[in-house]
Amino acid sequence: MADLQETIGKVIRQERLDRRLTMKELADKAGLSEIYVGEIERGQKYPSGKVLESLASSLELHLDELLELMAEAIRREREPQVTSVIGFSIPGPGQPRRTVVKRIVNLLDEGDVESVANFSAFLLSQHLLP
Repeated sequence: MADLQETIGKVIRQERLDRRLTMKELADKAGLSEIYVGEIERGQKYPSGKVLESLASSLELHLDELLELMAEAIRREREPQVTSVIGFSIPGPGQPRRTVVKRIVNLLDEGDVESVANFSAFLLSQHLLP
């Protein structure tokens, strides 16, 4: 099991990559040095609460969302995941479903989801084979 410092770094790196930010871009947005952000991502430094707030904001997340992502990463290490047919993990007991939905929505191009019906149609199209 990875330690907390490594988990924090992995989550921050993944969120940065999901947003297609370079380490330098994230560091600049957060008001940190690129070297420090790299050390955090590699699990070599523990970020303070203030630094976590700054990183979360720079990743367009609320601090509670960033902390929840970290908690989910820890849960994934402890508990095996069940994967659905379309390739997304199904939250276990006590895990928030909204994060899974957010990840699905983040895969879509802007404008692809105009309503709940369109989103449902998208999910069905991914589930059904031609």
